[in-house]
Amino acid sequence: MSVLAEIVRNVLVIIIMASFLELLLPVGTIRPFVRFAIGLFVLIAVLNPVLGYLFHDSNFQVNWWDYQIDEDIGDSIVAEGRQINERMVKQNQQMLKEKMEGQINAVILLVPGIEDVHTEAEINDGNIDRLTFTIYPEKIEISEDTGETNVFTSETEEYSSEMKQQIEKKIINVVSNMYGLGGEKIEINFEGGR
Repeated sequence: MSVLAEIVRNVLVIIIMASFLELLLPVGTIRPFVRFAIGLFVLIAVLNPVLGYLFHDSNFQVNWWDYQIDEDIGDSIVAEGRQINERMVKQNQQMLKEKMEGQINAVILLVPGIEDVHTEAEINDGNIDRLTFTIYPEKIEISEDTGETNVFTSETEEYSSEMKQQIEKKIINVVSNMYGLGGEKIEINFEGGR
């Protein structure tokens, strides 16, 4: 008789808790899963006392919620989890840095007078802290007869400081507009007219 009373008590407690939980749940796809879990609890609540009555010498209690991990093992699991998290963050930051540098290179190559560019970005927590550009100007030749400038020829002459300033101004303007960086966070170095 005590087994039957224990079963009834356990089932009533589960039904009351399940009714309260079902009131809190929104209508949707979660309800069938909750009903399934509640059904498992009812099954455990019925089977546990019955099996205990039939097999006096065995303990069939299901106490997953009381499971405790040894403290040393728990600390090692947490430490390993932190290491994995740090590796993932470093990989993501490196990938973000490479993609950002490639994107900025493509934008800077649109500035007239630039043949190639190498960008070095300093990124912290997903934000650009500083950009360093190494600019390779287009090849230019100044014709001695007319004094005109021809682009893409074999003989080169370095850009004048005025032309470099114009290119710097355009780069700073483009980067400031696209990425919100001020001129103090942008460093531009020119390499010879390659």
